[in-house]
Amino acid sequence: MIGRPVWHSPPVPRLTSVLVCSLLVVASCASDDGSTTSTDTSPSTDAPTESAPVSEPRATDPPAPTATNPPSTDPPLADFAPITEGEYAVGVQTITITDPTRDRPLTVDVWFPLAEGASGEPQRYSFVTGDYYESPRAVAADSSMISPDGPFPLVVYTHGSGGLRYIHSDYTETLASHGYLVVAADHTGNTTVDQFLDTEDDGATIAFNRPRDVQVLIDEMLNPESQETVGFVGSVDPDSIAVTGHSLGGYATYAVVSGMKNEAGTVLPDERIDALIPLAPALGDGNPESSLLTDEQLGLVVVPTLVMVGTDDKTTPVDPNVTRAFEFTASDPLYRVDLVAAEHQSFTDVCDYLDFFPMLENPTEAVVDVVEEFAVAGCSEGDMPNDRVQELTNTFAVSFLDSIFKGSEMIDPEIVAIPDDVTYIIK
Repeated sequence: MIGRPVWHSPPVPRLTSVLVCSLLVVASCASDDGSTTSTDTSPSTDAPTESAPVSEPRATDPPAPTATNPPSTDPPLADFAPITEGEYAVGVQTITITDPTRDRPLTVDVWFPLAEGASGEPQRYSFVTGDYYESPRAVAADSSMISPDGPFPLVVYTHGSGGLRYIHSDYTETLASHGYLVVAADHTGNTTVDQFLDTEDDGATIAFNRPRDVQVLIDEMLNPESQETVGFVGSVDPDSIAVTGHSLGGYATYAVVSGMKNEAGTVLPDERIDALIPLAPALGDGNPESSLLTDEQLGLVVVPTLVMVGTDDKTTPVDPNVTRAFEFTASDPLYRVDLVAAEHQSFTDVCDYLDFFPMLENPTEAVVDVVEEFAVAGCSEGDMPNDRVQELTNTFAVSFLDSIFKGSEMIDPEIVAIPDDVTYIIK
């Protein structure tokens, strides 16, 4: 991480504190061969009839030949080089996008590369009035401050069930710093606020709204008639679009490409999407009556995909969620990255929030208790350290996106030495 954010928390009543707590926490949805040829030069075991005299070798005699292994023709593997911040400073603007067909307003954050010399106050990701998380690198800005270097590839991020749009800001900010325009919405009816207020939608509605929200975000980021997004439209490359998401958001990355249908509505496959990065996706075991996506639906996914998961994920375990995704999707190419000892919440910023509590003057005990409860799934002893998860997630994601949209090479295990805390599979 580049730096440590700063929490500001004025005294609040207990009810407000509990709400703050709930908003801080993301509830999860529902996982060479160099063979050596030796020559036998030992003397024969057959005894000679007479021993010949042995003479000392002359000084001018050449040394006796010694057996050597042939030199390897394989080049040595390069060291694994983590990808950190990109060349751009990052701006963030919060806007509202409404889907008129559902009368559904969405609060949206837009992360984007700043123009050279542009600056602003540190971005505050607000939870409730007076409480906010201050970004260590992104600044509050608007579309007039976007870099003229575009158009930039568009990346849509979709949070986990009970999450918030900025819950993985280390990730979304990093992508923006590398020349991507990133958007994420609070999925109304399936946020932390909804869980606290008991206003959460039913499962079928959530499963339909998730991929549909993604499509609406893409629609509006390409719509020159939109009052909210018009300042960004000219900076978006309509032919370079990726979707990424965590947990239930991971389901949405697949569903928006495969299409889905239930009693709440129908989402047609979106052919505008060029790449997917599901993080610990929630897919189920393939049972048509209980799974979010069937094997057949996963088979409709053909776009390049990088799926990442923690090996210790108990919320959406590797098997069956990621194993199904890796087996049945027809993505070309298809990459799988398993982070050893990472857990479900490792793919959010919850561990960062936990780290900041000692900095607060008067942390509310109830807030600490709840965050600690959820932080167990990612911030416990023996889990992959949070900064390492962030480093690896950002490295593989940026490398993958750059290989799709910028003509660079994806990390190749035949060229780069993959670290021991990563299992990397290419299909």
